[in-house]
Amino acid sequence: MKASPQITSKIVELCETLVSDAEVQSAREKAEAFLADESAVSLYREMATLGRSLHQKQHHGEEPTGEEVSRFTDLQDKCEENQAISSFLEAQDILRGIAEVVNGYVGKSLERGKVPTEAEVFPQGCGEGCGCH
Repeated sequence: MKASPQITSKIVELCETLVSDAEVQSAREKAEAFLADESAVSLYREMATLGRSLHQKQHHGEEPTGEEVSRFTDLQDKCEENQAISSFLEAQDILRGIAEVVNGYVGKSLERGKVPTEAEVFPQGCGEGCGCH
């Protein structure tokens, strides 16, 4: 289904605002700098791959060896110390947060048929169904 011209126009306007926002631009620059740093990308990829492998092992009832856990911990430490990786993760959090805000408002608007308040989109407290009651 195609959106109406009015909706499309507002979406384009929102996108123009997003790409011109200083915080978004900075986050994108950090992400691009990380992607241009082959050693940082390689280190991060190695840590992520090993992490998935260890997770799969545990999921299948196998225990990771002490050597595997030690290697993963070492890779995590190296990633945390790497400025390009730290900046990339910070940038991801910023961009993900903005996407959550946009999706939250749009989703609630479609769900409720009215423009939601911030409290409706992001309620305070845990609410029902969170598992803590």
